[in-house]
Amino acid sequence: MPFNLFKEKAQENPAVIKHWRKNPKSIEKYQFVYNFLPNPDKKRRASLISNKAVFIYCSLIVIVTLAFRIIPKFAPGVLGYASNINVKDLLEYTNGKREEVGLSDLKLNSKLTLAAQEKAADMFKDGYWAHVAPDGAEPWDFILAQNYDYIYAGENLAKNFSTSKEVVEAWYKSPSHKSNLLGANYDEVGFAVVNGVLNGYETTLVVQMFGRPREPSMVASVYEEESVLKESVNNSTLEPVKGSQTSALESSSFSPSTVVSTPKVDMTLAAKSISLAFGGFVGSLLAIDMWYSRKKGINKFTGQTFAHIIILIVVIISVWFVLQPGIVL
Repeated sequence: MPFNLFKEKAQENPAVIKHWRKNPKSIEKYQFVYNFLPNPDKKRRASLISNKAVFIYCSLIVIVTLAFRIIPKFAPGVLGYASNINVKDLLEYTNGKREEVGLSDLKLNSKLTLAAQEKAADMFKDGYWAHVAPDGAEPWDFILAQNYDYIYAGENLAKNFSTSKEVVEAWYKSPSHKSNLLGANYDEVGFAVVNGVLNGYETTLVVQMFGRPREPSMVASVYEEESVLKESVNNSTLEPVKGSQTSALESSSFSPSTVVSTPKVDMTLAAKSISLAFGGFVGSLLAIDMWYSRKKGINKFTGQTFAHIIILIVVIISVWFVLQPGIVL
């Protein structure tokens, strides 16, 4: 308690002196309350949402974010994105989008599927995330390598998503990917859903290959589609090499897969948890600050609630974008 206020209260009521002398911890308790409530004597907001405190919170957020970027370099595979994506759902959601605009369904082709698997494996092996490989290999090279003679071909990529629906929705919202998804020149499609460690992060890569064969008679049959889907169920998980930057996948064993990735730290959950915890804590203090100030008629000289709210929003949005999962290419 400030000395002047203590002196005033003591003059008004001598019993106050005896009370504070007999209960020295009451002073500590009195001062501790103002970590959470505005101080009417100093006309300042609670200590935990002072300018200094907000600066400390922002600094901690920056440190945590940097840690999430540095850890994968020393402990690959510890951080990642848990997912449950499968070929069957990807095909259904893709054709669902096509049906909405009156386009025919795409048939699942085994050669395009193998080409997609080869592309996914190549990205894990060489540690890149792009349509064109570091050695110059393009998507069409992987398609032609499977003896798929095409008139039209295309490729969509995705990583760090949790479900098949999220993947297709992200492609649909991107103009360039949507043009492939709803391409009237395509008759067939192939998918790869492969789990591994890319650039230090446990992740699931999704590759979607489109095509129209030069000979119409070569379009995938219903039997071929059922065979590919059945194989995708039988080959459910592809395990990454522990402690390395690449995936332990042999090209001879590639098959579409239903992947359930279980990293030690799920980045999606971590981003949401950090944002909610920080936002909830500071937001609650700001709400209490405004309520208590109005109730007690406290006019604070330092700091503005609106400015603190803006800082809070900016930090939360920054955390979310930095750690945001789900990228299409």
